[in-house]
Amino acid sequence: MPSDRALRLLVADDDPLQLRAAARLLKSLGHSGALANHGQMALELLERQAFDVVLLDLRMPVLDGLETLGRLRQRHARLPVVLVSGDDLGVDWDFYRRSGADAYLTKPLEHAALDQVLRRWR
Repeated sequence: MPSDRALRLLVADDDPLQLRAAARLLKSLGHSGALANHGQMALELLERQAFDVVLLDLRMPVLDGLETLGRLRQRHARLPVVLVSGDDLGVDWDFYRRSGADAYLTKPLEHAALDQVLRRWR
């Protein structure tokens, strides 16, 4: 079911299949967004467009997720960031939270999990 308030998300992931899947999920939840295939592209999009939430893959070329997160926080301190990884981040969650992440999800993204995380910012 779509949310009460549609969010505009920026999704950064170097895997084209993951980007397409994320776009479909966002649409099914009633949200919209833009897609970036690496961290530098995500930062460039953030300078030109407004977003409510960023979904940020940890492992990307050009700028990885942590470096992107650090640079993002310099200019967008309050913008919610959800880290996304194929690895279980539970063991390292405190480190990622201290690095500036607001939440995390594991791949593949699932409808219910994404919806639950995004409810925090609707």
